[in-house]
Amino acid sequence: MGFKFSNNSATKLATCHEDIQKVFNLVISRSNVDFGIAEGYRTVETQQSYYAIGRTIQLHRSTITNVDGIVKKGKHNYNPSKAIDIYVWHDDTDTRKKISYDGMHLAYIAGLVDSCAKELKDKGEITHNIRWGGNWDSDGIIIFDQNLDDMPHFEIV
Repeated sequence: MGFKFSNNSATKLATCHEDIQKVFNLVISRSNVDFGIAEGYRTVETQQSYYAIGRTIQLHRSTITNVDGIVKKGKHNYNPSKAIDIYVWHDDTDTRKKISYDGMHLAYIAGLVDSCAKELKDKGEITHNIRWGGNWDSDGIIIFDQNLDDMPHFEIV
């Protein structure tokens, strides 16, 4: 089928490392599942606001990151970003609410990311591997052996 990124997603993708841009532009063109870019580069201020969740704000929630952006820098905190977060898109709002971060849809996209990254690396068009937050150790066991599940997250290694 193939889709293309919205202007908003394309702008966020442009904040990412060139290898991430090449991979995700190829993935969106081949995917049967539409998706967008939630985040590429993340400022220190944004990182600190995420770090504060469950610690000093929104105390009813669990912490969402151990990366503060200052003492410990995350892959999103580099410019260009070494990481990207995605979400599944659908034109129908009710459907979109159900599938935006659905594991099955994200795993489908992750499979495309994996194959497109390998293809581009084999051709010499990119130099990095891409690691997925649903299979950090790249052992083929999705979620069950992970300490942290971050299925919308991909990063260069």
